Amino acid sequence: MNLDKKLLHTTDAHIKKLLDAWMLSVRDFIEHYPRTYENKSNVVEYFSFVNLKEKGSVVCEIEAIISEKTKFGKNLTKAIIKDKWWFLSEAVWFNQKYLLTKFKAWDNVLLFWKPKYAYWKLSFLSPDIEFISVNNKSIKPIYPEVNYIPSEWFEKKMEDMRIFFNEAKNTLPDEIIEKKRFHSKKENLHKIHFPKNEKDFEEARRELAYEELYKMQYEWLLRKKELEQSSFWRSPKIPMDPDFIKEIISKLPYPLTNHQKIVIFQILKDMEKDFSMKRLLQWDVWTGKTIVALITAIHSIIKEDIQVAFMVPTEILARQHFENVQELLFLFNIKSDLLVWSLTAKQKEEAKSRLKTGETQLIIWTHALIQDDVHFKRLWYVIIDEQHRFWVEQRKALEEYCSVNYKEEWIYPHILNMTATPIPRTLALTIYWDQDISVISEYPAGRKPIHTKVIKESERDLMYRFIEEEIKFWRQAYWISPLVSESETLDIANATAMQENLQYIFPNTNVWLLHWKMKPKEKDAVMSEFMQNTVKILSSTSVVEVWVNNQNATIMCIEASERFWLSQLHQFRWRVWRGEHQSYCYLFTTKEYKDERLKAMEKTNDGFELSEIDLELRWPGEVYWVRQSGIPDFKIANLKDFELISEIREDIENHMKSK
Repeated sequence: MNLDKKLLHTTDAHIKKLLDAWMLSVRDFIEHYPRTYENKSNVVEYFSFVNLKEKGSVVCEIEAIISEKTKFGKNLTKAIIKDKWWFLSEAVWFNQKYLLTKFKAWDNVLLFWKPKYAYWKLSFLSPDIEFISVNNKSIKPIYPEVNYIPSEWFEKKMEDMRIFFNEAKNTLPDEIIEKKRFHSKKENLHKIHFPKNEKDFEEARRELAYEELYKMQYEWLLRKKELEQSSFWRSPKIPMDPDFIKEIISKLPYPLTNHQKIVIFQILKDMEKDFSMKRLLQWDVWTGKTIVALITAIHSIIKEDIQVAFMVPTEILARQHFENVQELLFLFNIKSDLLVWSLTAKQKEEAKSRLKTGETQLIIWTHALIQDDVHFKRLWYVIIDEQHRFWVEQRKALEEYCSVNYKEEWIYPHILNMTATPIPRTLALTIYWDQDISVISEYPAGRKPIHTKVIKESERDLMYRFIEEEIKFWRQAYWISPLVSESETLDIANATAMQENLQYIFPNTNVWLLHWKMKPKEKDAVMSEFMQNTVKILSSTSVVEVWVNNQNATIMCIEASERFWLSQLHQFRWRVWRGEHQSYCYLFTTKEYKDERLKAMEKTNDGFELSEIDLELRWPGEVYWVRQSGIPDFKIANLKDFELISEIREDIENHMKSK
């Protein structure tokens, strides 16, 4: 049934606001769930019993209520109130003159708010106010606003719509409802919209969140199985040769970790199937994902005579990878090419020609060169590094572009996505629903842990002297600031001013500037000088490439570090965790900052642990490029419910098997 103003007893303007938010039907309306609640069960009858540390409500009587203008032109509504012992206090509201028509002297009311002492007396600033009645709710649901329609409006209108709760049906399978002992949809709607206590609200919210996530996961897993069984997504089988894998590993100058060996097995096992592998390789900083991808590439090239494309987001990273893999590729006589923008037109055409004939077996290139005139002979394996840097549309376009017509049959390549952004598994299962997930979080033996410290302002000069000594030993430093230049509204560090300041502090040292407003060629030139150790200190915004392997850079300083999330800070400090020398990360804060969150950076180098802390503080859409993944907005599910994903997937698998 569609919403209309008669049904809701409201105006055309309100209906339009609801329709603009895609709230079209009765079902949409009753599934507009409260996100939280306000506990109003803490009721006292005397001002002396009010606890200043928590919200509550007080029973009182209005002695007088007036309205007056402030010197700034605002309407000030003031009520003199008294408790049962006749002690007086006051309540104040701004720009709420309508209260004069609603309340009057001698009315008995409940005031809800966190009080404060002002001028040695108890006062209430902008409290909620209600008449005392048998219908006062001890648990008040709080609804998300919709186009400026407030929570109170939804709370009132939901009373009119509760007759439709009876028609609501649970979308979960009967066996799941019985197994989990879930309540009916009707009961859960009553509990979530009209809770009698906190237990009612939380119980209903969890069951409704399970239902919402189940529906999403079921649709995605069903789609995934359809893709696996579709002939369009056919991929070549590449049998795994364990002996040859051991031979490749034996050529390495260092041992692999157990995590690396496990992931190599997982990838090659997937490639034995006749449908496209889609696997996400998550790795914490400096745990060796590139060598894992390279070993699987060498195995596939030698065993099946195929081509492998290694896709990266920047030219700097492409060149770095190309240089690093040459020694191992040479041992197996594998021909590789680099395809980036800075090549001459002739060099590009020659590289494209070698790709088309199949002479080039492994190509390292940037996504900017995805064009119609780049053709492969047998591209059966695609590796996408730092895949979070590509929008979901870009990834799909890349995967479709890499499919080839081989012997009059479309072959879809195996896809390995890699990201250095640690994502808690429960969230990753939701974001990357169409991919299997591998994780490398084990560090190679012998690596020195990075020393991280939150620096007080009083310690800044001491730290400057330490950096000066490090520079004498040919070390280098990054200096990160949140802004490029001075802001009119924010009094925080900026890279431009910091570069000038650092040049003054270190007069005999080259201090250069790098930021996102610079042209690509300018950024490349700056990074080239920094890599050659001509530049000792780089004042930068967060644009500094995560992947640049400068082993002389051992110091990372971050201004206003409280403005970054822990996962970002972890990425920054990894840039100096490269060589054999001890590395340092110093976190500066603004003067008023007192949060203990940054202390976690001092205690752990585990990116996955830090990402969990981040997720406790914000919605995932603000983290890890979730919006780029195509994940939908949820009506009721939140971060805590992502712990249910593994359980839900298992329930779905069992349900599918029983059909």
